[in-house]
Amino acid sequence: MKEAFRKFSHSKSYRVAADIFLVLLGCALYGFGDAVFLTPWSVISGGVASVGILLDHLFEPMLHFSIADIVVAVMQVGLWVLGLAIMGKKYSLKTALAMVAYPLFYALFYRLKIGDAMGFREIYPKEGEFQAANLVLCAVCGGILDGMGVALAYLGHSSTGGFNVVSSILAKYTSLKEDVSSFLIDATLILLSALIRFNEAHIWLNCLGGILSALVCSMAIQFIYINADRYLIVDIVSEKCEDIAKYVFDDLDHSVTYFDAVGGYTGEKRKLMRVIINKSEEVDLTHEIAKIDPVAFVSITKAKSINGEGFAPFPTRRPTKKKKKVDEASSEQDDAK
Repeated sequence: MKEAFRKFSHSKSYRVAADIFLVLLGCALYGFGDAVFLTPWSVISGGVASVGILLDHLFEPMLHFSIADIVVAVMQVGLWVLGLAIMGKKYSLKTALAMVAYPLFYALFYRLKIGDAMGFREIYPKEGEFQAANLVLCAVCGGILDGMGVALAYLGHSSTGGFNVVSSILAKYTSLKEDVSSFLIDATLILLSALIRFNEAHIWLNCLGGILSALVCSMAIQFIYINADRYLIVDIVSEKCEDIAKYVFDDLDHSVTYFDAVGGYTGEKRKLMRVIINKSEEVDLTHEIAKIDPVAFVSITKAKSINGEGFAPFPTRRPTKKKKKVDEASSEQDDAK
């Protein structure tokens, strides 16, 4: 049973199922944060939910019907189609699940008033009363949940869609990096909110809440995504390298590399074994080494990135405009010959 589970856990089907689960969980947290904490206070922090809040503010008095979740769904689908047309099928397939899941979760939490059912009514805005502490609390909680949702979607090798598509398009065709364009989009929405709702009381406190929420969201993404996706380089000097290597092969499904080493003080020739593992496997490996050879010497170093079979794929670099011109010139010379 253990061997069968080990094989399944390293299979392609398991990785696909794990990615789908992470994306769905991420979209659920993202939708919950937006619908339960940010939307009740009309906090504009960026993303398609902010567009939904703004348009709902403009048209709900005329329609007598809230359209925030409808706008979110339309924006998600529209931006996904834009990504399909410009970035291609491969890119759009990665965001297809989020394109459907996030609007559904948002609409579910928004229409069923999950926040009221969970007892959050006390921290929601009340007519004729403004409590800045409750606004800050909702902005922070919404930002944390949004950041967690985005980070989990990234770990599932996808994204939550929305304006991430626009950032990816700008990164592909301009020199503007995705994090910079994302910041500019969020800042534009916050400024637009201030202009549209200029006559509202406490609008600037609301905008500051949006900035705080966006900042907390960014910190949560960095904390979860960066810390979760780490690799370690483990160097082992032991008299029982073969037994340790067997555990690495059979249980961790990794390979090892041997080096000939010489002790600087004793001059004794030793064998050094190196293995690359995920951060989550560190405890299991060190415990097993301690059982096999309690006097082994182990050195663990954080790796900035590991690329290759079994780990992250090699990053592809887009050719620069200068490089493209050189290639075109070379092609023209070859044709002339």
